[in-house]
Amino acid sequence: MKKNLIKGMAALCVCAAFASCSKDDGFETASNPAELAKIQYKDAFVKKYGAIDPNQSWDFTGHYGKATRAGEAAPVMVWNQKTYSEGRNELVKGSDFKQYLIADYEEVKSKVLSESIEPVNFPYTYSKVNLRPAFSHGYKARYNYYHLGAEYTYNNETVNTSLEVKVNAKYSTYYNKDVWYSYGTYVSGTENLNFNSWREINTLSWVNADNARWWVYAEPANANEEYTKRTLEKCKLFTVASGRTYIAFDCDGDNNYSDLICWIQVLDYVTPPSPVAYGKRYMVEDLGRIGDFDFNDIVFDVIQLPDGSQTCYVRALGGTYNITIKVGNTTWSKEGSQINVDGELVAAEEDKMYNTLPPNGEWILAEFPVTGWDPTDNNVTVLVNTRGQDGQYYTNTIQFPENGDVPMMVAVSTDKLWMTEYVSIESVPASFINENIYEIPQE
Repeated sequence: MKKNLIKGMAALCVCAAFASCSKDDGFETASNPAELAKIQYKDAFVKKYGAIDPNQSWDFTGHYGKATRAGEAAPVMVWNQKTYSEGRNELVKGSDFKQYLIADYEEVKSKVLSESIEPVNFPYTYSKVNLRPAFSHGYKARYNYYHLGAEYTYNNETVNTSLEVKVNAKYSTYYNKDVWYSYGTYVSGTENLNFNSWREINTLSWVNADNARWWVYAEPANANEEYTKRTLEKCKLFTVASGRTYIAFDCDGDNNYSDLICWIQVLDYVTPPSPVAYGKRYMVEDLGRIGDFDFNDIVFDVIQLPDGSQTCYVRALGGTYNITIKVGNTTWSKEGSQINVDGELVAAEEDKMYNTLPPNGEWILAEFPVTGWDPTDNNVTVLVNTRGQDGQYYTNTIQFPENGDVPMMVAVSTDKLWMTEYVSIESVPASFINENIYEIPQE
């Protein structure tokens, strides 16, 4: 191994070993001047730094790359901004459930009717919820069933899961009488209805589904009476002295939350960390001067905010050729663009270098919104015009390198400063590595 970059590149990747003879780096030939420039660059890189370990990643952000360091698996990036809960079903014997209802009934009745217990936004949109119908309050024979469920849209079709709770028998002798019911066991002061099983509604996997919602409705005893299936937005949620939690629903739309009261178990509640902005800084060699390896010919940041919006910030243009930056589905070219120079927008000059002598990390030459950037895949490309010996320009395509390839582009965290002109990247200090957290710029 000619040189292992312990001082420099290893400071980027901490302990990446560039094992000699890992790849066959023999000389190549090409007739296309653009391809010839790549071959010359590759030969110069290997001569200076030695052969490259095939596992070597060029994403040094510490997060969300194809691989973080040699031998490490790439972590998975999840842009999940929704709070969800993971439920666990703890079956309870009927005899135990009876004792629970007997012990809790008076307090449940008092709380659900109390004006001091305000309805709250239904908190379990994305969850696995275990429900056991406990009580209901209403007029016998007015409704046959209460319905509670959830649904989402997939391939333009609606998928449902639901809980159907029998309220009473049709043509009851207690028609229009104010009655409390208990489900599955007799509780003094209530009418008993036989419904003693759990119902599990699992919407945890719907986090990324379309039009996910919970709904309720009351099915009238009179088949000719109309009813409305409503999106469930509010509920009454409270805990009684026993420590058990109950959830109360308004099923018929009259803002009376005593229609259906369930004992609810949502255990192991999980709240993902609040989403933050993440970003990467891409530093590129444009092949204009082979052998300096300062990686400042094109420097740009790509940032994704918590709302999913993405922006590219062009930080430095150290090359003297026209370039085009492609990020996801969006492109930007130096030629014909206005850039910020000393606070003024000016036309970018193709053969002029910007923000490399000395580098200024606060300076943004240009910024533009992008779509389709995948930070796990580093789907960014730079197109560079390379002049051949015939005086003609040829387009060279620089993509983010695969593991073990000779790099013409590297990814670092967004607070890492690039090199000044002709200072090779191995001269960077060890502090070059840190966490890839991007602070959202203040307006």
